[in-house]
Amino acid sequence: MNTYIQEKYEEKRNFLLGIFIAAVITLVLSFIEIWQLVIIPGIVVGIINYKHPRKGIYSGAIGIALMWLFYMLYMMATRNAYTNIDQFAGLIFGDLGFGWVILILILLFGGLFGALGGAIGAGTMKLVKLKQENKRDTSEISKQKETPKSKTN
Repeated sequence: MNTYIQEKYEEKRNFLLGIFIAAVITLVLSFIEIWQLVIIPGIVVGIINYKHPRKGIYSGAIGIALMWLFYMLYMMATRNAYTNIDQFAGLIFGDLGFGWVILILILLFGGLFGALGGAIGAGTMKLVKLKQENKRDTSEISKQKETPKSKTN
């Protein structure tokens, strides 16, 4: 029972730590103007949560989307970015007042990139661990073959 509680605690801690790490790395990458690099925090979080890939996917998506939300709110408050977004939506939809649709799309893209990165990181780490286990198993088998068996008469 104690190990079960400890595993659940570790799982929850890694999930929350993953959200925090994804948010911090996303904040740092927000100042680099290559937004496609936002997949990197998702990969890092997926590696942290490789035992539970679903948690890696969720924490990557939540961490990146949350930081993008805070970043958009900051930009709207300081640089009046919503006006530009609303004008862009006006070009697409033909009328002003649909800037919120673009904001939701931006958050969805952030979440999708975080989820994709989390899946890539967790999947890659699972494959690495599986390869290490197979390598360990084959080395143990080869050691068993090398040791001579004693003959009994």
